[in-house]
Amino acid sequence: MEEPPTCPSEDRTSQISLLTSDDAPWYVSLDHEDEIEYDIAENQHTLKCGTLVGLVEQLTRHDRLDASFNETFLTTFQTFVSASELFEMLIKRFNIEPPAELDESEHERWKKQKQQTIRLRVVNILKNWFERFWMEPNDEETRNFLQNAHDLISDSPTIMAMPSSLQLLAIVEQRLQGHGSIKRLVRTPTASAPLPIIPRSMKKLKLLDIDPVECARQLTIVESGLYRRIRPAECLNKRWKKKSPENPEPVTGVNATILHSNKLANWVGETILNQTTVKKRVTMIKYFVSVADQCRTFNNYATLMSIISGLGQTPVYRLRSTWRQVSKHVLATLEELRQLLESSKNFAKYREILCGTTSPCVPFLGIYLSDLTFIEDGIPNTTSSGMINFTKRRKTAKVIQEIQQYQTVPYALQPVPELQDYIICNIQAAKDVHEMYNRSLEIEPTENGEEDILGSPAVNHMSSVVIASLILRYYISNRTKEQMQRELESLMQVNCEEHTAHFRERLLSSVHSQQKVANSSLDTFLDYISGPTVQGQFIRAPDPALRPEAYDRDCRPSS
Repeated sequence: MEEPPTCPSEDRTSQISLLTSDDAPWYVSLDHEDEIEYDIAENQHTLKCGTLVGLVEQLTRHDRLDASFNETFLTTFQTFVSASELFEMLIKRFNIEPPAELDESEHERWKKQKQQTIRLRVVNILKNWFERFWMEPNDEETRNFLQNAHDLISDSPTIMAMPSSLQLLAIVEQRLQGHGSIKRLVRTPTASAPLPIIPRSMKKLKLLDIDPVECARQLTIVESGLYRRIRPAECLNKRWKKKSPENPEPVTGVNATILHSNKLANWVGETILNQTTVKKRVTMIKYFVSVADQCRTFNNYATLMSIISGLGQTPVYRLRSTWRQVSKHVLATLEELRQLLESSKNFAKYREILCGTTSPCVPFLGIYLSDLTFIEDGIPNTTSSGMINFTKRRKTAKVIQEIQQYQTVPYALQPVPELQDYIICNIQAAKDVHEMYNRSLEIEPTENGEEDILGSPAVNHMSSVVIASLILRYYISNRTKEQMQRELESLMQVNCEEHTAHFRERLLSSVHSQQKVANSSLDTFLDYISGPTVQGQFIRAPDPALRPEAYDRDCRPSS
């Protein structure tokens, strides 16, 4: 898809161009306008909901073009209609028939002002869909659909007479050949790649042989590659969590990024815990803080978050003797990085910095998935009247567009295969750091019967649980039950829409089980809030601390 605006809340309704006047005769007006509802605010008409027929009419309306609506529709239509059904509706729209009672002059006007424009719109929408918004799986069902679409288009003289028909047919043929990726504008890096910092010897390579700057570069190349594999369809309906008999563990760009994030955090913790002396552990902490700081200079917030998470997990964070020996300078840098990623006010500081960041950049995916999960679980798919809730789809599309805007510019960095192989092999081999708690006790036993430090409040368990649940844990432990209930009640009024009964019940019951939740692990809490989850993922529950303003944010942080 083409690069969206830097701040996804930018409204492009100004691009609408009127083609008919308000006093146009009835037969050139919309046929299903009564099946659409608008939200009228500040002299702007924003489509709120509608029937499927009404939305398809809006997608191909003859009197004006709304590029923002079309992009939202094509990004999210899979949440309310199948590809084959949408195609059939568009072909039916192309073959629109005139009202029977028109005389010859009226019929001619209807053809010129309505039919011709609708047909042009349909072909352009089909071309746009198959070229820029194609998200169907490459399977037998999709191939059959594409073949049927190809045959219908090529066998229709009326469609083939349209200006863009040959281009449309060529695109469908490409899809039939298995070219399933979405066409996107990918810029060429403007700067030349710096020379890599190569260790003196690649034999018996050790982590400390790799310069922190070069380690950050190679991690950034890997992380950026994973992030750019993420496709819009993976972000719909929480598909990164969906299991099926044919696909017990979904393999997507989202899941690969989640797995890498978890493994990277575990690698950081395990590497520190494997050091045999306090001095060596201090050296390793200093090294990882330096790598994290370099990631910040590269706008690689994903790796930065994973490293900070690894340093903040309990088996590492509880090492009092080790942390006492860490220099003030290193601790100051670490605290600065933690403040950048601090979770208060829905990660307001991080969001503000990210909004002002220029590409190339690798954002932390977890916050986007938390936003998407809250939208999916907290806002109904249909309104009380049974119409498709298009406001929900618009919010979803905004998050997806923000994810995409950082996928267009690659880093001007040179891969070093030997270093990448070494780093990736160690990351993939890392154990869950929580399995190393006994190792942590072995190298630094609990002092004088004191209770363990449970980790940094900002990062504890961040690599293994959803950040949203961490925020909720913070809310529960720092508010009374009455305060928490009032907070949740107010949060449920997102755009005056009703939340699902299940979501509401789970949230409120969590308040009444405050003590139980505070004494349980976050994994237990996640199961309590959202039911069974996919083990090993850190994005698993809705974010009840997410304010409604966050969905329509510009460069201002939500408060």
